[in-house]
Amino acid sequence: MPQLVVGTAGHIDHGKTSLVRALTGVDTDRLREEKERGMTIDLGFAYLNQSITIIDVPGHEKFIRNMAAGASSIHYGLIVVAADDGVMPQTIEHLDILTLLGVNKGWVAITKIDIVNDKDWIDLIELDIQENLSKRGFQPLSINRINNITGDGIESLKSNMLDTTSDKKNEYSSKYFRMNVDRVFSKTGFGTVVTGTVLNGMATVGDDIAIYPEEVKTKIRGLQSHGGNTKEIITGDRAAINLSNIKPNVLNRGSVVCTPGILKPVKQIVSNIKIVESTEWIIKNNQRLRFHFGTSEVLGRAMSAGTKKLEKGNNANFILSLESPITVSMDDRFVIRSYSPMHTIAGGIVLYNDIRGKWSNMRDFTKMLPIDPKERFGYLVKFNWKTPMSIKDWKLLFYNSNEKIDLWIEDLSLEQSDEGILYSKDRIERSRDQFIQFFNDSYAKNTFRSVLTIDSIKNALNWSNTWIDIVSKILLDEGIIKFSSGGFSLTNYKIQFSSKDKSDMANIENIIKQAGSQPVLMSEIIEASGQNPKRAGDLVHILVDKKKVQPLDNDLFLIKRFFDSLLLKIRNYFNVNTEMKVADFKDLTGLTRKTAIPVLEYLDKNRYTNRKDNIRLIGEAFNE
Repeated sequence: MPQLVVGTAGHIDHGKTSLVRALTGVDTDRLREEKERGMTIDLGFAYLNQSITIIDVPGHEKFIRNMAAGASSIHYGLIVVAADDGVMPQTIEHLDILTLLGVNKGWVAITKIDIVNDKDWIDLIELDIQENLSKRGFQPLSINRINNITGDGIESLKSNMLDTTSDKKNEYSSKYFRMNVDRVFSKTGFGTVVTGTVLNGMATVGDDIAIYPEEVKTKIRGLQSHGGNTKEIITGDRAAINLSNIKPNVLNRGSVVCTPGILKPVKQIVSNIKIVESTEWIIKNNQRLRFHFGTSEVLGRAMSAGTKKLEKGNNANFILSLESPITVSMDDRFVIRSYSPMHTIAGGIVLYNDIRGKWSNMRDFTKMLPIDPKERFGYLVKFNWKTPMSIKDWKLLFYNSNEKIDLWIEDLSLEQSDEGILYSKDRIERSRDQFIQFFNDSYAKNTFRSVLTIDSIKNALNWSNTWIDIVSKILLDEGIIKFSSGGFSLTNYKIQFSSKDKSDMANIENIIKQAGSQPVLMSEIIEASGQNPKRAGDLVHILVDKKKVQPLDNDLFLIKRFFDSLLLKIRNYFNVNTEMKVADFKDLTGLTRKTAIPVLEYLDKNRYTNRKDNIRLIGEAFNE
């Protein structure tokens, strides 16, 4: 069963660490400085049972960055408020961080009731807590009053936690492994070890693994979870990973350990930012801020896609330009703190995890990008219609919700090709119209060119080969276009020739015919016909379309019946021979070396012959 992570939250000296010790028997203050100062500085970890991990976070405002790192992998919150103090500044900030990261359920522990004799005062504290939770949409699963002297309330809280989490399922269920690193250290006899909470997937001993943003690859040498060795770790597990052949100083808190090839470091992302109600800060365009992604903290600027300033309670899409690379996935949540003085002021969701290009294009794209994952998926499928992607690629991009992609495809009525390429019906209609319009425009400029090459279509429409293949197949099936001579033409298009066109065409055909079995260069046709290069080329291509002339490459031509005769000679040759040398081909055809080589290359390309070093074997085309 996947482990679940509960994170403490609350003001300094409200008893978070003591509460965790009472619940689990573990003192999470592991650092000497923590014990000397009597305060939590870094993250501590304890286990309520084999399925529930508790992360104890520091309450002091100086260590909020450590709290944010711990909260990045929390499923439930454990809000701790001392009865003598009540709700304090870090109580509010911790609550904001939890809810900004999507943690909106948990338990409340009102500690130190033994030093407050006034029950009415504690009732008021509880009402204040409930009001603050309600403002942030945090649902208290139980509110427990804890006597620090007698331990009253501990077992009730523990029982509530065990009962509530027994049927909890993790939000993410990607098969790909990902873990944000919160500690890096070296252990004698083992080497480098990293710890963290598994966000996605499963990893086993011996697996290849990638670490970002450092962009290093290594292997998993060993694994531990709950303090013991294990062969595998899965979503929700608190884990320690022993890495092979890597120095600890290469890695840092904030590194991401994941399946190779699924993520990459980036410095510009699209996000939706919402400012918390408890701040008076305003986010302005291009403002420098602190961003907490997973267990990392990076500086960067929030660039507005339209909103001049963002005030508390409001949200808008921004492009984040970061000073250091990060590794995130779509729909990851993050926390924003002011640059100086440092306060938690906002949170965000990653809407698109790598954006680049002209600012005007990026701004327009960002402005329209939906927050809802399904709507955003549909928007992106339509937006990327000229360069469509496969279902596999979309599932990789929507890493956190890839198991929902198949349902989204059905809900959004998207189409897919035989190869699994996704597209929308309206983009097919738009593409059909553009494809046909391109042909009509081309015919208006050049009435003789009925066949247009795939390259010319691609360059004019700026489509990927994948999209050209999909649209052309649909138009072929509908009978709107036909394939011929290395390109496409409209089925119903017929060239109208004047008497001069017919005369000039006959003259060029005769020039090629007079050469007999010797191929003719385009330059020779132009010189002999007296036509300008464009008109000569157009007339030759019409003869090719009429199957009177055979092109041997872009510059060499032969009368079609001589080419058919050439193929017959080759077939007969291979009936009695297994291989053909260049000299054999020259003797067989009477061609000079100047023309024999390009003709052989054409035959190789079209599989009439199969080249092996300096000899030719019979090609597959003769068997089709």
